[in-house]
Amino acid sequence: MKRERLAYAVVIIGLLMTIFVALMSGVDFYSPAEVWGAVTGQNNTAFNTVMMFRLPRILAALICGGMLSVAGAFSQSVFRNQLADPSILGMTSAGDFFILIGGLLLPNFPFQKAILAVLGGVIVLHILARPASIRQPLRLIIVGVALNLTFVGFQQVLTSGTVGLGGQSFNGITWQSTLTLLGVGTLGLIAALVVAPWANYLKLGDQQLAGVGVPVTAMRWWLLALVIYLTCGVTAVIGTIPFMGIVIPNIGRRVVGHDYQTLIPFSMLSGAWLLLIADTVGRLVVLPSELAAASIMTVIGGPFLVIMLQRGAIHGIKAS
Repeated sequence: MKRERLAYAVVIIGLLMTIFVALMSGVDFYSPAEVWGAVTGQNNTAFNTVMMFRLPRILAALICGGMLSVAGAFSQSVFRNQLADPSILGMTSAGDFFILIGGLLLPNFPFQKAILAVLGGVIVLHILARPASIRQPLRLIIVGVALNLTFVGFQQVLTSGTVGLGGQSFNGITWQSTLTLLGVGTLGLIAALVVAPWANYLKLGDQQLAGVGVPVTAMRWWLLALVIYLTCGVTAVIGTIPFMGIVIPNIGRRVVGHDYQTLIPFSMLSGAWLLLIADTVGRLVVLPSELAAASIMTVIGGPFLVIMLQRGAIHGIKAS
C-alpha cells in the first residue's frame, strides 16, 4: 500500500511539473510569472499562445494518453497477452485507413471520422477475437502485426507513400477538438473505472468462471467494446500513437501490482504523463520545428517491446 501511494505521488507531482513546463516552453519561452499572467488574463502578450495553443494541446495529450493506456490494459486482460495493444494489433491503423477512405469518398458525411474509425476497429476485432487467437498468444501477435502492416500499406498506396507515424501530432489542435476528446475520454475513463473488476475475473479460466455463473463472454465483449471506443476516439481526432498501451500497463504491473482496480487509475495518470512528456520533448528537441508525439513514442516503445520479447512476454499473461 505504501509503495502504491508513493507511485501515485511521484506520477501526480511529475505530471503537474510537466504541465507547467509545457505551458512555459516552445518557440517563445515564458517565465512562470508570465504563464500565470496569461492564465489569469493579466498578460495579453502571452495569453494567445498559452491559452489558445499550448493549453488545448496539453489537455489533448493528457486525455489521449490516459485513453490509450487504459485501452492497452484491457486488451491485455481480454486476450491474456501482455503484448496486446490496439496499435500493434491493427485497430488504430484500420481506423486511420477507413478515415482516409471516408475523406476521399464521403468528405461531407456527418461524424465521418468517428464512425469510420469505429468500423475499422470492429473489423480488426472480429478477425482477432477468435478462440484460436486468444488461446495462442504468439498467433494473436503475428496476425495483429500482419493486419497493422496491411492497413498501413493500404494508406501508403492511397497517399503515394506519404502517410507515416510522423504525421500524427497534437500540433494545431483546436479547443473544439480538445473539448470533443475531453467529453469522449471522460465518459470512457469513468466506464473503465466501473468495469475494472471484470478484468480481474478474466484472469481465471473461462470454464471456471462459467461454473460459478459469471457471464465471461459478455464481460469480454463489453471490455473489447470499451477498448474500441477509447482507441477510436483518439484515432478519429489525432491519429495513431503507438505503444502507449504496451509501455504503461506493463510498467504499472511492476509498480502497483496486477489488480486492475489499482492498475487502471494508475494507467490513466501515468499514460497522461508519458504522452505529455513525449509531446513536450517533440516540441522542444528541434526548435523551431518539432517532432510528432507518435515519433517520440516509437523511439520509446520500440525498444521496450524488444526487451519484453527477449524476456519471453510473448508467451502471454500469467495471471495478469
